[in-house]
Amino acid sequence: MKLTILGLGEDASVIASELVKQGVDVVAFDPARPKNPVVTLVDSAEAAVADADVIFSLNSANSSIRLAQQVAAHIKPGAIFCDLNTGTPSLKKRLAEIAPAGSFVDAALMHASAGTGKKVSLLVSGAGAKRMIELFEGLSLDITHVSDVPGDAAARKQIRTILEKGIAAVTIDTLWAAKSMGLENWAIEEIKREFETSSSATIQRLLDDTQQHPKRHSVEMADVVEMLTEAGQESTMVRGVELTLSRVIHGVRVPFAELD
Repeated sequence: MKLTILGLGEDASVIASELVKQGVDVVAFDPARPKNPVVTLVDSAEAAVADADVIFSLNSANSSIRLAQQVAAHIKPGAIFCDLNTGTPSLKKRLAEIAPAGSFVDAALMHASAGTGKKVSLLVSGAGAKRMIELFEGLSLDITHVSDVPGDAAARKQIRTILEKGIAAVTIDTLWAAKSMGLENWAIEEIKREFETSSSATIQRLLDDTQQHPKRHSVEMADVVEMLTEAGQESTMVRGVELTLSRVIHGVRVPFAELD
């Protein structure tokens, strides 16, 4: 199998390195011409895709449309065009319209970072998704078929992004608040302990408690606002928490939560 990667950044290099080790013929095109590339660089995107069985587009959401338009006419019949860029479901649908019929795969890259020890993991959807899984059978990529609809994999990645970036933002906001009161060293240890002891049962407890006691939680958050105001600290996340609690108070159900 011949694989072309359009864009040889960190994640693309991780994928390329893993597949080369397993005997896959991998080349890449990257206009930035990175130093010490892990695979052979081709001089143009058109030449790079011409004889490829699979094409991975892994550059940026902003350039994905332009690049797809640039190479679409040069993709050989039967090849797979797989877009791994982080983007909206609507972007993936537009890319599917540009790619040759039946070739497009919307791929959501879930794990690929170097040094994490995690297997490269993809969620895939689109007309070419099942065929791509067949082509990569026996290789180290962990590929899960979502549907034949482009955008379905991207939607799942975006939902996960809310969780990951939200957790990061709440953690940072908590540390900023703690620092304003000289408590940052205590706070970071408390946060670590919370993560270390958490499980699926923790998630259920949080859902149930919020559904059952939103008014009490709202009062507690008002106290937090008062404390931070006195400390001269403006929270970036408290307003969002208050809005969530207000919705629950006004009857919006918490998914999967027990009522009492």
